Amino acid sequence: MPVVKNARLRERTLDQILRNHNRKYSIEELIIQLENSLGERISRSTLYSDFAHMKEEYGAEIVRNKDGKYFYQDEDFSIDKAPLDPEDKKLLEMATNIFRIFSSSPIYSKFESTIDKIVTGSKISKRDRKKINCIQPEKANSAIGGVYIEPILNAILDTNSIEIEYQKQGQTTEKKVLSPYLLKQVDQHWYLIAYDNQNSKLIKNYSLDKILSVKLSDEPYKNDSTFDAEEFFKYSYGIYHNYKDTPQKIKLEFKEPYINTIINYPLSPNQKYSLSKDGKKLTVNLELYYSWEIVTEILKYGASVKVLAPKSLAKKIKGIAEEMVKQYK
Repeated sequence: MPVVKNARLRERTLDQILRNHNRKYSIEELIIQLENSLGERISRSTLYSDFAHMKEEYGAEIVRNKDGKYFYQDEDFSIDKAPLDPEDKKLLEMATNIFRIFSSSPIYSKFESTIDKIVTGSKISKRDRKKINCIQPEKANSAIGGVYIEPILNAILDTNSIEIEYQKQGQTTEKKVLSPYLLKQVDQHWYLIAYDNQNSKLIKNYSLDKILSVKLSDEPYKNDSTFDAEEFFKYSYGIYHNYKDTPQKIKLEFKEPYINTIINYPLSPNQKYSLSKDGKKLTVNLELYYSWEIVTEILKYGASVKVLAPKSLAKKIKGIAEEMVKQYK
């Protein structure tokens, strides 16, 4: 049997022995119990090494009374219910935040018991594990910038400022000190929303694929108590946000085959719509910042959408459509 696997089996057997509240064992008695259960010779040094590893790995406090008998200081302790260490708690918090994607769906309740078991350190059954594996979210085709997700998340959770090297296309590299607030994914791209500690003193978006390095900064973390993620992106389509811009009132007219799609999957949370009497035209009213993202979204529906307002947006879409036609002449 491999050494590591053998050690884990020995520790689990030792755990069962120490959980016996009706009896406490001397070191010699523990060795005898383990040797009888596992059918192998065990030395004192091996047992003491197991004690140390169980404390380091699981937080097990194994103490000895005046009679030389060993027992768990906490009678309810078990390595199967060991509390999560700070790093595991942090990772669990990250995973839980990601899992909240499903919080508004009835499916969330089916996973809640599994989440509770993870938090309490209880065993997870094979059936529960299958529940976890039965959902396959869309995976990003590119890993660019993904390496910085963990250090940025750690900084957010620990409220630490970070220093990044940032390079926009065709421009020189800039060093920025930021107080990170949240990470947002849009169309498989990750963005950092953070307070600019040094220059603009504003909360801005930073694309992770333009970040060249991330490290902790000694600068104090700036906490803007007025920041609210939902309000920040209230008039955004995608990631775009600019303090100098004012949202535009956009009116679109859709026809089949996208009418039900736009009703069931609104382009914006504040979308308002009306359906014509014959059900063949859907008028959609939006209030959004003008951005390339909303332009490309409109183009996606081709001839099934028409921009009714504003005129500037209609002109933009028309110009792009005319350029596309020229490609095929």
